Amino acid sequence: MASLNIEFVAARVFEGKTSDEKIRLVLDSVKKGKILVLESGFTVVEERDLIKATMPLINKGFPGIEVSTLSQPTPDLKSLLIKALGGSQGLTIVGPSNLVKKITKDPTKLNVVAGK
Repeated sequence: MASLNIEFVAARVFEGKTSDEKIRLVLDSVKKGKILVLESGFTVVEERDLIKATMPLINKGFPGIEVSTLSQPTPDLKSLLIKALGGSQGLTIVGPSNLVKKITKDPTKLNVVAGK
């Protein structure tokens, strides 16, 4: 059985980075066949921009991505402040679509089915 490369990325990796820089870091890793688990979730806008940035890259060697974000379900003062300052909380999973077969999500968990 072939191995999967899953990389857990600490929130501090993205601190001080622009959305474009975050997207570039993610795409560079995913294009190498890695499935990323991002400690700091992407915002809805960043997730949309990631998908838009991926579309022109799709070819025979790169099939595209699967992405899903699990965020805080109930806003509290801390999460509202983080969101107001442009930050995000939660967890984001991103991987090449030829490895990530299915992502299902409910308010408390993400389930990822992956394999070659």
